[in-house]
Amino acid sequence: MPRDTTRPQKGSALLPACRLYVKTSAKGERYLMGRLGGLRVLIMPKRADDEGEHSHNLLLGEAGQRDGGESGR
Repeated sequence: MPRDTTRPQKGSALLPACRLYVKTSAKGERYLMGRLGGLRVLIMPKRADDEGEHSHNLLLGEAGQRDGGESGR
């Protein structure tokens, strides 16, 4: 029987990947935003017209430079 790799195995450690912050869009929708290295991480609630039983979507994009970041590196 194949092992279910979508769930953590009993006793395995979960590692924090990034911090997420609650934001509010211009339309008043709440979502989560953070950075993972050079990636921008967004977790958005499912839209009403999205099919499926999922509740959220994970979006990854290239992160711009941070304000006050080091230059010349």
